[in-house]
Amino acid sequence: MAKTIRLLLVEDDESDAFLTKRAFAEMKGANLMHVPGGQAALDALRSSRFDALLLDLNMPGLSGHEVIEALREREDPELVPIIVFSSSSQPGDIDRAYEAGANAYVRKPDSLGGYQQVADAVCRFWRDHAEMPGRH
Repeated sequence: MAKTIRLLLVEDDESDAFLTKRAFAEMKGANLMHVPGGQAALDALRSSRFDALLLDLNMPGLSGHEVIEALREREDPELVPIIVFSSSSQPGDIDRAYEAGANAYVRKPDSLGGYQQVADAVCRFWRDHAEMPGRH
């Protein structure tokens, strides 16, 4: 029996959120929750357990970089993998995300088909292959 992966999408752009949600809706064993900003993500992570976080970087309020830093600085950090999901290909953004504690950096595609490919790859890896502490 395939396990279900619980993902938290943190995305302020309605179009990107729509495409991401549509792509993940087609994936068997994927449960995607969407929040529109950084503070909402921190609140959701305090009250629920997720297998991975899909995090946009450029958001009003708390940026994606600030969310990563806040999660990695907590005294009792939840071991949630952070997948930065951004349209930025700037080396500084990529480096800063990894330095702050991101586990992966994925560029947003420019088509629904591209979003579906990302959703498939994320689900196959995190659901079918990755082993997480305390979740086996």
